[in-house]
Amino acid sequence: MYKMMHHKIPAGFRRILSRVRLIMWIWRIVNILILKVWVITGEEILSKQELNIIYIGSEEHKNFLTNLAFGNSYKEDYIGKTWLWSIFKTVKARGNACSLMVAEVPKSSLMLFGKKKCFYIPFWVRGEVDISVDISSLIKSESLKSDLRRITRNKLHFELTNEVTQFHNFYHNMYLPYITKAHGNGAIIMKYDFMKREFRDCDLLLIKKEEEYIAGVLLAYTKKGARLWCLGVKDGNSDYIKDGAIGALFYFSVLHLKEKGHKGVNLGGSRTFLKNGILRYKNKWSQHIVGTHKIGFLIKPLSKTSAVEGFFLNNPFIYVHKNQRNGAIFAEAGQPFSKEDFQKFYKDYYLNGMSKLFIYRFGQGHSRNCEIVPPEFSGRITICSAESLF
Repeated sequence: MYKMMHHKIPAGFRRILSRVRLIMWIWRIVNILILKVWVITGEEILSKQELNIIYIGSEEHKNFLTNLAFGNSYKEDYIGKTWLWSIFKTVKARGNACSLMVAEVPKSSLMLFGKKKCFYIPFWVRGEVDISVDISSLIKSESLKSDLRRITRNKLHFELTNEVTQFHNFYHNMYLPYITKAHGNGAIIMKYDFMKREFRDCDLLLIKKEEEYIAGVLLAYTKKGARLWCLGVKDGNSDYIKDGAIGALFYFSVLHLKEKGHKGVNLGGSRTFLKNGILRYKNKWSQHIVGTHKIGFLIKPLSKTSAVEGFFLNNPFIYVHKNQRNGAIFAEAGQPFSKEDFQKFYKDYYLNGMSKLFIYRFGQGHSRNCEIVPPEFSGRITICSAESLF
C-alpha cells in the first residue's frame, strides 16, 4: 500500500519528502549525540542523606530518575551541553562534588566507555504473555483472582470501537489525565496527532461500568502480533482503579485477543526498575521479558556514600551486560541469607527472560560468592560484593 501511494506522488514532492525525512533523521541523531547536563541535589529517599547526581540526557527521563532518588524535593542546576563521547570528561570537569553519574546513552555506544564500572539500564523492557493456554492457568496469583472478583462484583464489561470520536474522548479524558497523574513530571506523553494516525491500525477497547466508560486501552496490531499499547482511566480517577478498571483492561484484552486466535500478546513497555508498579503488575500475568529499549541509563557511582548506597538499596533494576538481561538487587551487610531470603528474592525479583539475578552486598570487601546459594537457585542467583562497584 505504501509503495503504491509513494509512486502516485509527483516526483518533485517525493524529493521534498525525502529531504524532510533526512532532516528528521539528522535531528534525531543530533539529539542522541548532544546531551544536556544538570547537577541535581536532594535528600535521598532511603538514607535521608544528601545525594548529588550529575545527570546527562533529556528532561523527561531526568524527571523520572530524580523522582526515584529524591521524590519531589530536590534542586537542579543546568550547566550546559556535552557530546556523547565526552561524557566522562564532562563528569571529571563538572562533577567533582557529585557521588553518582547518570547518562542517557544508546546501547550501540557502550563500546565508547570501555570497562568502566557502570550499569547499563534500558529505559524500557517489553514483555509477552502466552495466551494459547487456558485462561484459568494464567490467573494464578491471588492478586489477579482478586481483580477478577472486583470485575465481577462491579459488573464491569467491555466494548470495542474504531470510531474517531471515541478515540478523541479516550485521548483527552482517559489517557492524558491518567498518565499525568500516575507519572507526574516524569510522564512521557504521546502527541494526539501521532496517536490518531496509529489508531488506524488499532482497536480501542473500552471498559464500562453500567453505561459509563471508565477506562480504555489501544490494541495495536503489527506483523509481530498484538500489543497493549496505551491505556487510560477516566479523569485519572483512583476510584475507578479501585473498582478494577486496570485489571479489567488486561483481562478483557487477553480474552478478546484469545478469541481472535492470537497465541500471544505483547503487554507493552515497562520501566526497568523492579519495584515499578506497572512492571510488577504485568509479571502477575507471567509475562516473559523479550526485549529492551535501544537507549538507556548508564549509571556509575563516583564515590561511596550512604546516599549512594541508599539509592541502590531502594532501586533494584534490570540491566544489560554482554547482551544478557540480568537483575540487580542490593543488600546491606549483615547475617548470611537464609533459604527463606533466597526464596523471597527469587519470587519478588527474578523475571522470566532474565539470565540471572545478582545480589550485590555492601560491607564485604571485594570478595565474590562469599555466601552459599541454595542448589535450587545456583544457576539463577549469584552473590557479589557491592564494594567492587567503587
